[in-house]
Amino acid sequence: MQIGSEDIDDDESAAFNDGQTNILVTVTLVESTLSFLGSLSIVTSYILFYRLRGRRKFSLELVFWLSISDMGSCVSYFIGDPDPGAACTVQAMLMNFFELASILWTTVIALTLFRLIILQTTSSHLLGHFIVYCNAIPLAVTMLPLINGSYGPTGSWCWVTGTGMMRVVVFYAPLWLGITFNCAVYWIVTVTLRKIALSQADSTQYEKMIRRLRLYPLILVFCWAGATINRAQNMLWPGEPIFSLYLLQVGTRSLQGVLNAAVYGWNNKHLGAWRKLCCGGGEDGMEKGDDDDDDDRGGDDDDSEERGIFESRAGSGAGGEDAEDDLTKNLI
Repeated sequence: MQIGSEDIDDDESAAFNDGQTNILVTVTLVESTLSFLGSLSIVTSYILFYRLRGRRKFSLELVFWLSISDMGSCVSYFIGDPDPGAACTVQAMLMNFFELASILWTTVIALTLFRLIILQTTSSHLLGHFIVYCNAIPLAVTMLPLINGSYGPTGSWCWVTGTGMMRVVVFYAPLWLGITFNCAVYWIVTVTLRKIALSQADSTQYEKMIRRLRLYPLILVFCWAGATINRAQNMLWPGEPIFSLYLLQVGTRSLQGVLNAAVYGWNNKHLGAWRKLCCGGGEDGMEKGDDDDDDDRGGDDDDSEERGIFESRAGSGAGGEDAEDDLTKNLI
């Protein structure tokens, strides 16, 4: 998910010279390409290492859907700068839908961790509900600007025109509600894990988990704080754009796809699978590793995987050094 139409309004972009506009566009396209490739690596891994074998790992399935949303957002920016009309409207709708869907998938991942760690229950049976939630809400809010004709050219991309409340309603309000939810959930989870760590002789693994969990909500904050500041400035002082704020927005916002892939998806097993495939061991080595993991968890169905993860947290399952990998790398 990158910046784009929501970042350069027609009147605002007119205040920038060609050199400044080229800088904004170049940064966006370069970082969008990185994000697309990062997300593509997660989707490819899901298909190559799991899906084609008919095996479903719930943790990777969540990250798969998150990556699909990030890729969709990137593709919308690759459309370029269409003239007003159908292509412009399609681009604007794709941007808003996929960006919001990506944010909602991060709340699903947070909820899954909360249910697993705090409520001690699994969530794999809720996948259908999660898919509806992460697609129905973005679709509904994305239709609002279409109904009132708010989609149109906004500089080098198309999105919601103007600087009024429509942008807040269809994107920025859901964005910060999602960030608030994620921060609250991860705070509760990390506090719980810290209490568990105090009862362990060696709390190193739990400290590693906590440090990793803190990265999850920080991605959204890092990627969207600049955009939010810029949007607030646009609303308070319309017609007085600040180039440095636009550069801050494009320089952080465009990295969300690759950061999501790195934090949620690029774990030791993910990278190890590619090393085995490319540098030796092939799929046989990967499959053997998967089988070993499934044996540790008592099966390869979704619930067995999640329950095995929880048992490792409590010290009664895989336990030991595998706890961090099970919780923060396999689940998420």
